[in-house]
Order: sequence, then C-alpha cells, then structure tokens
Amino acid sequence: MISPSNESRALKSELAISYLLIFGVIASLILTGIGMVLFYIHFGQVEISGKKAMFLREQNFFHFFLNLLRGGQGQDKAIWLMTLGIAVLILTPYARVIISVLHFIRKRDLKYTLINLFVFILITFSLILR
Repeated sequence: MISPSNESRALKSELAISYLLIFGVIASLILTGIGMVLFYIHFGQVEISGKKAMFLREQNFFHFFLNLLRGGQGQDKAIWLMTLGIAVLILTPYARVIISVLHFIRKRDLKYTLINLFVFILITFSLILR
C-alpha cells in the first residue's frame, strides 16, 4: 500500500514535470514568436530557410546551445530568438527525463530509474552526436 507521504511526493513530481513541459513549450512559443515578428519587421518576410545562422555549426548541440546563450556569432536578434526558442523546445523533454530519473531514484524504484537512465543516455548521445 502506498503511504500518504509517498503519494504526495509522487503527485508533486508529476506536477513539477507537467509544469516543466508547459513552461518549456510556452517559453519556446514566445521566443520563436517574438523572433518571427522581429524578423518580419526587419526583413519584410518570414522566409529564412537559407540563412546559415539557422544551421548547427558547433561540435554538438550542447556547444551550440552554450554559444547561443553567449550571444552566438553576431547573429541578428530575431534569428537568435527563434533559434533559442527551438533549442528550448528541444531541451524540454531532456529536462523532463532528468526530473524523472531523480524522482525514481528518490523513490528507490530501480526498474523505472534504469528505464529513465537509458532514455537519458539515448537523448544525451543523440544531442552529442548532433
């Protein structure tokens, strides 16, 4: 039987995960939306597929993201905001898996800890390998 304190902790973890996912998607939408509006105001169009600033130019995603947080390589503010919005969207499920791993470690649930660690390792390798 699940004790009330364990049930409360599980509910808090689920609530934290749901808030993280909601915040990540909303933050991504806001950043990307503001960037698109600024891009349209500056260039009069929203066609950006040929811009080299939109391509991953770093060793891996983590280097790309750190460079992006430092301000990038002199990118236009609009492109920077759109790229940051997309990066936040990519990192949202990554952060969710980290919270899940910590939750299951705290619960001492070996099965789900290992499953979430496996998912964490897969996502980490995919971001490292591009």
